[in-house]
Amino acid sequence: MKRISFTSNINQYHKMIIFSIVISGLLFLFSTISASVNAFDPKATDYLFVKKWGSRGTGDGQFQRVHDLAFDSSEKRLYVSDRDGNRIQVFDKNGTFLFKWGTKGTGDGQFTVPYSVDVDSQGNVWVADRGNHRIQKFDGDGHFLFKFGNTDGHPSSALGKFDNPRQVSVDKDVKFLYVADSKNNRVQKFDTNGNFIKSWGSKGTGDGQFDLPISLIIDSKGNIIVNDLGNSHIQKFDTNGKLLLKFGSTGKGDGQFSAMEHMAVDKFDNIYVNDPQAGPKGSHMPRVQKFDTNGHFITKWGSYGSGDGQFVDPEHLTVDLEGNVYVSDRHNNNIQVFKPLDKTKNVNSTGY
Repeated sequence: MKRISFTSNINQYHKMIIFSIVISGLLFLFSTISASVNAFDPKATDYLFVKKWGSRGTGDGQFQRVHDLAFDSSEKRLYVSDRDGNRIQVFDKNGTFLFKWGTKGTGDGQFTVPYSVDVDSQGNVWVADRGNHRIQKFDGDGHFLFKFGNTDGHPSSALGKFDNPRQVSVDKDVKFLYVADSKNNRVQKFDTNGNFIKSWGSKGTGDGQFDLPISLIIDSKGNIIVNDLGNSHIQKFDTNGKLLLKFGSTGKGDGQFSAMEHMAVDKFDNIYVNDPQAGPKGSHMPRVQKFDTNGHFITKWGSYGSGDGQFVDPEHLTVDLEGNVYVSDRHNNNIQVFKPLDKTKNVNSTGY
């Protein structure tokens, strides 16, 4: 009869337990490190200038009126629309140039004022080609996939067509996208094959009306946030166009805007707005304003100039998972990075 070694089996069992504990511990450690790296105070009021890059020109890493910024989901690539350069440039998050694509024109992969860029969760890149009144889709390496909108390059008010589309945003499930159809004073909703779903908005000052909507972003709940330049306020809608809230007015005070530009949201759904404070009712002291998800003012930073932390015409912005805010200044043709400070820990909240 074959003898069974219970001691050997018990030792093997203990080894399995120890192995499981080690693995669990490592997973917990990695999870803790990851959470720590991406942690920042959602109510942070102080932002520190970190770095900037860019200048006016046609070379790699230079811009002709730099515009929109969008990270891919890994945050290894930052896609930037070089508006008057009619191209998309791609950088790592430290500002190192990686590659580019696009030239001026009406053909596939060409642009006439590429006004904004969005990267969906699958890594596809969507560009609002404003001057050609269309939306173009590319893979993450810049290869053309398809386009939709106006086929003749002329503005149109027909449903599914555009008159100066300024921003495109894709939902997290990559099922629908929304376009700020600026001169038609409306938001249009499409599926991600470019099929028209619905539209809302008209010219006016009332709830759900617009006077040149130029920026459109989507928060983590799928709500659509629209920056209404002419009315100096921001409106938030659900996916069917039902108004949820609005805030803002024309002026120089906290929570007021003058010649407001574009917006971004962080992972806590705080809303960041570029406010150049231009025009006769502005202070001419450009700034970024930060609000909570309900439109309550949190903080602001910036001043006029070309120095570190200063702006002349802040245009677009984006926020990474660590809370760092990337701001494009189309007059200075640069991108500046700011990080939040966590006063509760008396240390910088990120390791940038």
